[in-house]
Amino acid sequence: MPADQSAPTQPTGRFQPPGVRRRQILDATAALLLADGYEALTISKVAARAGVAKGTVYLYFDSKQELLAALQAEMWDRMLQQPAALLEQPGLTWTERLDGLVAAWIAAEQDHHELYHQLFHEPGGATGEEPMTAARDLLVTLLMEGHAAGEFDVPDPDLTADFLTHAYTGPCHHTQTDTDITGAVQALFRRVVAAHPPSDPAP
Repeated sequence: MPADQSAPTQPTGRFQPPGVRRRQILDATAALLLADGYEALTISKVAARAGVAKGTVYLYFDSKQELLAALQAEMWDRMLQQPAALLEQPGLTWTERLDGLVAAWIAAEQDHHELYHQLFHEPGGATGEEPMTAARDLLVTLLMEGHAAGEFDVPDPDLTADFLTHAYTGPCHHTQTDTDITGAVQALFRRVVAAHPPSDPAP
């Protein structure tokens, strides 16, 4: 990380669409959290990092707590909402839904592990609930439905979900982020649940 934390994260123009400007501000916040932690974070530092005026940050976020909440919401989306959408998507087998959940989790873990820690485990960022808790509950539902459909052999979905949600993080932490382990971890999940998808996709 360069010593000058005030350098903008990307080239900025004077006029940017609201979505672009908001993204610049959140990216700057994430970079500062990773570099210095929550306690050192200030709106002034975020503005300098994003290459905008301090007042511009306040147009989008009232406080650094709101900045943190926005980043937490994005992490919730990566860990929960995207995989949850697979449960509602017609035409997928339960194995395909499980594969999609694993892919989303690994991407979030490998790409955002340190940020996740800052957002949910460090003082100032820690909350009573974190995405992994709800993601584990989502996995329980997926395993129960897959078992009921005869596609998985999971007589104890709660215990199996506890095992899988803890087990998948090991390969993520001990593998270089430029190594794609998604297929291998998906195969391990399938073995644990004894997945035997139907030969034809679900109607």
